Amino acid sequence: MLRNGLVASETRDESTDRLARLFLEHPAWVAAARRLTPEATSTVYFSHRHGEPWRLEQHDGHTRLVRGAATDPDFVFRFTQTSIARLESVRGGIGHFAVELFTLITEDDPELRVGFRIVAGFPRLVRRGYLGLLVVSGPRVLAYGASHGIRTLGALRRFVAQRRARALEAWEVGGGGDAGG
Repeated sequence: MLRNGLVASETRDESTDRLARLFLEHPAWVAAARRLTPEATSTVYFSHRHGEPWRLEQHDGHTRLVRGAATDPDFVFRFTQTSIARLESVRGGIGHFAVELFTLITEDDPELRVGFRIVAGFPRLVRRGYLGLLVVSGPRVLAYGASHGIRTLGALRRFVAQRRARALEAWEVGGGGDAGG
């Protein structure tokens, strides 16, 4: 049973509730999710809940955080409590939210860093709407990509292939730890 439509009551936790609410209600994420296919899904971990997977999936046009790993995720994330607070504070559109998420993924501070791994191949990411989402995110996202060496579709394809080739992170196999990957 979902509590307030967010997460099951037996798993009540302030951080899981906050992230669930963020992806369900934040205007930028709601707008972004509309651009993805219903099959788009990610596995989510929390730094304070070691080895406990969750998943983001769409139900009735809304993104829900559900307990248990996604069967075939596009991405895997690991959020810290501080990174959730940073994402909650984002004002603006999809581009603002995306740049903040990308910044947290590349953050050096383990308290802020969002762990991230790409699971899906480039063609599936395109089919599920992620490439289109990057395009509509606007110049802020394009500038961020360019500042990190991603200026062309070929460079984006290579980036996805490189990130996809990475091994499972320690926090994906129950290790927890501070590595944010």
